[in-house]
Amino acid sequence: MDLRRKVEEIIRRGKLLEPGMRVAVGCSGGADSVALACLLAELKETLGLRLLLVHLNHQLRGAEADADEAFVRKLAERLEVEFLARREDVGARAQRDKTNLEEAGRQTRLEFFASLIAAGKADAVALAHTLDDQAETVLGRLVRGAGTKGLAGIYPVVELTPAGKLVRPLLGIRRGELREYLAEREQAWREDASNLDRRRLRNRIRLELLPQLNPASIEHLGRLAAHAREEESFWAAYVEERFRALVDVAPGKDLKFEISDLMKPDPLLKKLPARRAAEAERAVARRLVRRALSEARGDLRRLTQTHVESVLRLAGEGQSGQRVVLPGVEVERQFDRLVFRPAATRAGVPPRFELRVEAPGGIELPGGGALTFKLVALGGGEPEYNDRRQFVDAARAPFPLRVRNWQPGDAYQPLGTARVQKLKTLFREQRVPREERARTPVVLSKGEIVWVPRLGVAAAYGLTARSRTALLIEERAE
Repeated sequence: MDLRRKVEEIIRRGKLLEPGMRVAVGCSGGADSVALACLLAELKETLGLRLLLVHLNHQLRGAEADADEAFVRKLAERLEVEFLARREDVGARAQRDKTNLEEAGRQTRLEFFASLIAAGKADAVALAHTLDDQAETVLGRLVRGAGTKGLAGIYPVVELTPAGKLVRPLLGIRRGELREYLAEREQAWREDASNLDRRRLRNRIRLELLPQLNPASIEHLGRLAAHAREEESFWAAYVEERFRALVDVAPGKDLKFEISDLMKPDPLLKKLPARRAAEAERAVARRLVRRALSEARGDLRRLTQTHVESVLRLAGEGQSGQRVVLPGVEVERQFDRLVFRPAATRAGVPPRFELRVEAPGGIELPGGGALTFKLVALGGGEPEYNDRRQFVDAARAPFPLRVRNWQPGDAYQPLGTARVQKLKTLFREQRVPREERARTPVVLSKGEIVWVPRLGVAAAYGLTARSRTALLIEERAE
């Protein structure tokens, strides 16, 4: 079956688009979105669609971004479809919203697409995510500690507004098939150099990890996502029913969850054997915490399974008055209940946080950025390090570790120095701006400071000639 017929069948079988629909086709100028534009242009008469090719210029790459816009404009002319472009300063938005460029760009695109539907220019927006994108998304979420919901990956249909939806007709198509299709038609496309930037996790997965896996891994990950979405359709309905039954949700007020209801959420589970009942209750509690976090924060972006587990520990082991501060939301224990509320921060001052790191992997930091932890066998050459990437003796700093903000009075002896010094003094000597000090992560083992980015490893935890395994800790800005 040729690609055109395959895409037509996907659209018809999944009822992604219906005859008479006005469809905005998002096109960046890259190969995948150009292929989608060409395929839908070929199918518009067969499917009875009215097309509008749309492009958002993020104004991040100067002349290259302008050239992308011009390319898509000419493509629309060749395909004989309408064209609409919009320019948004995504960099300025990222600074204003205190978020990273990727998230600012995503929000800007969604608002652009929603505005097309609100203005009556489109009933649906078609995007060019492929099976390869699905695999990259699932792997990226997996290494960040996602649960089943995260493994569901990219959805083929998403309601964007009550009047319109996002559809992804190419989600079952390999990227290579699209390039073959374009080559057969001698259709050019634009390349974005940022897709080769290995500082981005998604690019490292695409360029380094996936090529090392079984060639069938892409399809396997796609099926995993499809199965996870089916599981989520059940869980979403069940958890919503339990959440509404157990929690009084009042707009504008703190969300209060009785710990007994959270940990024993469904009387029917008591009919299971004791061990299975405990496992089932934990699974339901985990999802109820996610639902509560979503209700309090508005969404679950940058919240991982590690964050959910920290809330469950607060419920099971915490004391009244203790709290955990997560990206955009905080949870406080008040006697026998948990209180969820949006993180209250003074302008320019990030929330206080304390996270537990149980094993190698990565954690997202409130206020942006992340820390990764990796065990490395020593031997051979000198480890490469800098002020945001350091090695410590893994035997001296065993898991679990803690990561928190700098606190007044914090002090330690950096490697290569002769005495213990306060972090406040070291920050001043290193000319770290005041607004950055409060959000600088401090890594601790058994209550002692192990490492502070830009200030160095503690003398007691540095590598020696007898060190056999190192713990690589790396800070990544976002």
